[in-house]
Amino acid sequence: MGGGFMVSFYPATHRCLTRGTDVARAVRGWRGPFALGALTLAPVVLWLVSDPSAWRGGVARWLTAAGVGFGLAAISAFALNVVLGARLPAIQRFFGGLEKLYAAHRMNGRIVYALVLVHVCLILAGRSAVSIGDAVRLFTPAAGAAVLVGVAAFLVITGGIFLTLYARLTHEMFVYVQRALGATFFLAGLHVFLTAGATGRSRELAIYLAVLGGAALGSFVYRSLLDDLLVRRYDYVVTHARRLDPSVVEIAMAPVDRALKARPGQFVFVTFYSDRFNAQFHPVSVRATGASAVVELRPGQARDQFHPFSLTSTPADTELRLVVKAVGTFTRALHLLEPGAAARVEGPYGEFSYRNVDNPRQVWLAGGIGITPFLSMARALDERTGYEILLYHGVKTTSEAFFADELEQIAARVPGFSVKIVPEDEAGFITVEKIAADMGLEDTDFLIVGPPAMESALRARLVSSGVPERRIHSERFAFGPAR
Repeated sequence: MGGGFMVSFYPATHRCLTRGTDVARAVRGWRGPFALGALTLAPVVLWLVSDPSAWRGGVARWLTAAGVGFGLAAISAFALNVVLGARLPAIQRFFGGLEKLYAAHRMNGRIVYALVLVHVCLILAGRSAVSIGDAVRLFTPAAGAAVLVGVAAFLVITGGIFLTLYARLTHEMFVYVQRALGATFFLAGLHVFLTAGATGRSRELAIYLAVLGGAALGSFVYRSLLDDLLVRRYDYVVTHARRLDPSVVEIAMAPVDRALKARPGQFVFVTFYSDRFNAQFHPVSVRATGASAVVELRPGQARDQFHPFSLTSTPADTELRLVVKAVGTFTRALHLLEPGAAARVEGPYGEFSYRNVDNPRQVWLAGGIGITPFLSMARALDERTGYEILLYHGVKTTSEAFFADELEQIAARVPGFSVKIVPEDEAGFITVEKIAADMGLEDTDFLIVGPPAMESALRARLVSSGVPERRIHSERFAFGPAR
């Protein structure tokens, strides 16, 4: 009787615990966006409470008041985006990792521009409701310094958004555009405090915006101006840069003094100081492409431009190792690195690891160079692991499975770990049907890293096959254009 009670009770308890875990994960996943929304709307509420008469009057007054409300939300969201861009450790943890923080940063950036655009349109509409001449004067010296500063900020933001979305920027230029957008926040803030009205009528609102602006200023100084002094980084020296094929290079680095400690699956930001790099990169270069030429601008060359890469080494290794595929000018030049070249490393970042998944039954799905975090994880496994893991590595041809032999050796040593290489030219793509036949889909967690198309297709097919979203894990850290 007692045994029967236990058998019937445990599954119900397990389901309750699972539901409780799902709720906790959902709360953690939404707390960052919720906080952004609340902090963005807070100044609008403070303004409405302090000046309820702002909405009374004719159409012109109503449109202007609505424009002020959108402007207050815009400057708050703008300040928060500068703070998010600083990659502060405490804020990363609050959002649940750097990938989620950057996803919020990208979405919030779009919201900022939408709010600014609506603000400008409503202010113009309010002035136009009085007279077209009033609206036109907003763009002339007669409008005064406060308005012209705001117009300048709007034009810079518009230019930055256009370049980010439509221009083919190098990683270096992308970083400089983002820094220029961050600096533009202070023009926008100056516009808010110089414009008579909302902040003058509410001491609480003025204090709130000043505190938020101070946080943005501190974050901008921390990440963009004094990052070499304030951001924790580690000095390394390159011991080798070995070509695995014409487009893939393996880099090993030894610590100069302190060594960075990372969990398997994490990534770092790295910059290199190399004589060969200095010979390769120039502030301005021109290369012919048929009948035309491409001009590349690289202010600062490649120095101090940190690029994200997954670690393939383990916590037990004395050296840090990376495997990098050439996808941009910077990564194509990494094969030039000479032994003895200096490197600076920032991190580690990321929550993508088999150790962060409660379920010991896992399928790892790697596409191409997406094998790198799994390589680190596989190397960290030992005979007492207690996991049941099946790793698929999808490659175009078997010649691109550079670490197949090492992974097979790990599989022979570690119980419960197995590897399947899936060459596209022989076996096609990794499919959910193959996974179901080899491992099954029930009670399994899936970790995916690969090209975005592969990740999206596998995720959609797994979900349509009944796998809950909470059991599918992936992490991307390509925060800018091609590297």
